[in-house]
Amino acid sequence: MVDKIKRYFQLLGIYARMDLASLMRDGKFMAIVIAADIISNISSISGIFLLAWKFGGIGGMDRFEVLFMLAYGNIVMGFLNMIGGCNALFPSRIIGRGQWEHMFIMPLPYAVQLTVGIFPFTGSSSFLSGIAMLCVAVCRMEKALPWWWPGALILQLVISMIIVTAFSYLFSSLAFYAPVQCEEISSTVVYSMEHTLTFPLSGMPLYIRYPLLTIFPAGLMAWFPTMILLGKTTTFETFYPAIFALLISLTATYFFKKGFRYYVKKGINRYVSGGHRS
Repeated sequence: MVDKIKRYFQLLGIYARMDLASLMRDGKFMAIVIAADIISNISSISGIFLLAWKFGGIGGMDRFEVLFMLAYGNIVMGFLNMIGGCNALFPSRIIGRGQWEHMFIMPLPYAVQLTVGIFPFTGSSSFLSGIAMLCVAVCRMEKALPWWWPGALILQLVISMIIVTAFSYLFSSLAFYAPVQCEEISSTVVYSMEHTLTFPLSGMPLYIRYPLLTIFPAGLMAWFPTMILLGKTTTFETFYPAIFALLISLTATYFFKKGFRYYVKKGINRYVSGGHRS
């Protein structure tokens, strides 16, 4: 186990150095690309913040509380894109393209092989813009945050990332049964959650809010954790994201393993006799 963990971090280091090498190979070009990504990320959420600015807030959240929520969502998706933006966050791609079978013959556990494709440098634009916006929001908020909020922030960020990842793997289990049709199902789910997380759910009717906290938990990616960190939830509600993360992780694990067992028996149907993918 110790050797596997050691090898895992060794591979992370290798991929990080490769990503840094691509950045340093043409630093001027990559700086322009990263700056453009940061501007794009900020622009994509500016509409919600401008509405909050014009009306002095949205649904009981003031301007900079809304900015805090938007920054939180950017950090969640930015970090996930850094460490899993290639395929690790979208396993249905690996399954649907028949690459999962390639992993059978590799002398490494699946978890280690899924480290491929991390972008800690070239893929950091959303993460960096989220941190910058978070700093602005915290400095400008009227309500002072308690001393323990940095630790609570990190914990909530981890929980939100677990929920996104588990949700992606839960839907990716369908690719074991229908690899062609479900090849991009994980990316569709994750990107849909990313686009939905920018909407503050404060003040929205319950028939909109509850589905976004249960069936399609985009509200747990930014809005609800923000409410917890701002002290606007009850004691029970504070533990809800952690409970949900545990349940969705167990559910995703069960169905992913079940789909994998089916896949082992049936194999992939995307290859013709000549070896080419259909």
